[in-house]
Amino acid sequence: MRICEVMDRDLTALSADTTLSEAIEVLTRHRVSGIPVVDASGRVLGFVSEKDIVKAALPGYFDYLQDPSFIPDYGQFQKRLKKIGKDPVSKVMAKDVISFSEEDSDFYVAITLIRNHLKRAPVVRDGTLVGVVNRADLLERIMLEEEPPSFA
Repeated sequence: MRICEVMDRDLTALSADTTLSEAIEVLTRHRVSGIPVVDASGRVLGFVSEKDIVKAALPGYFDYLQDPSFIPDYGQFQKRLKKIGKDPVSKVMAKDVISFSEEDSDFYVAITLIRNHLKRAPVVRDGTLVGVVNRADLLERIMLEEEPPSFA
């Protein structure tokens, strides 16, 4: 199955000068973990995720957050998050974006997302955003597909 049959066609995106505070608001409102960053013509410039924002707020501490025995100081996190809130997303976004073509197979996209530890990625046509693919939706779709006939 081609990814164009599964992708979300909602073209909600951010511009490079969107502040991190505004980005957090958009992520929360749309209940997504990451969002494409595009120029005025819709060309994908980057992708910003919750993880990128947390890393920016707590540089040097992010690796510690992966350890369940590390308990971060909430007050410090809040203070640092507010401090970077006016920074543009271009400062923290991933610029080497993994993106997909509408013609890519669902299996290829799912494996690529899993191998790269990504939850969401843009789908582009000639570099222009046409949708977003979500790992959970893909896995569900693959699981529900009928198995090909066996010729044993």
